[in-house]
Amino acid sequence: MKEFIKRFGVLVIGILCMSAGVALSKLSLLGTSPISSIPNVISNITAIPIGQLTIVFIFILVLLEALVLRRQFSWQNLLQLIPGSLFGWFIDAFVKVFHNLPNQTYIEQLGLVLMGTVLLSLGVFLEVNSHAIIMPGEGLPNAIALIHQLKFAKVKVYNDFILIGISLVLALGFTHSLAGVREGTLIAAFLTGRLVNFFTEHANRFVDWMTPVAGD
Repeated sequence: MKEFIKRFGVLVIGILCMSAGVALSKLSLLGTSPISSIPNVISNITAIPIGQLTIVFIFILVLLEALVLRRQFSWQNLLQLIPGSLFGWFIDAFVKVFHNLPNQTYIEQLGLVLMGTVLLSLGVFLEVNSHAIIMPGEGLPNAIALIHQLKFAKVKVYNDFILIGISLVLALGFTHSLAGVREGTLIAAFLTGRLVNFFTEHANRFVDWMTPVAGD
């Protein structure tokens, strides 16, 4: 029971960090991380809150995962909907909490992007090391890598580029601008993995503490 509480406690903290990071990036007006870029662009087009759209997007990702895995898809994969839905709900909550933060100048906007990217990276680090439930953003690339016997990291990179590409098409097609997918998206794509590696290298005791022991 203690192990369960530890793992899911860390997962929830990770989701909170990721949600806060996406909210800050959203408010920067410079674009969000690749996984949130499509909901962000559609939010700009429709005025529907980004968190609500993120939850819909999460369901689509899990559906695509089911199509990829087919018979290998199980109820355990469906559990991804729980942290995914929390992620979307918390994003909207943090957007409301942070909505008064200054974002009028480019320096202020860039500051929000950088803070958001650090928080997002910390959240990913905590999520991965919780060894609880994988998030749908990693679940689909992981499924593709498993079925086609590819390296997860390589599939994840291609997946991010595809998400950014779809976001660009939506933004240009409906707004004739890059609103929702700008330099902030590229900054997040470039820095997130590096920051996760940084946290991993400098938090060895935490990583060891969270690593499952054989027989657990």
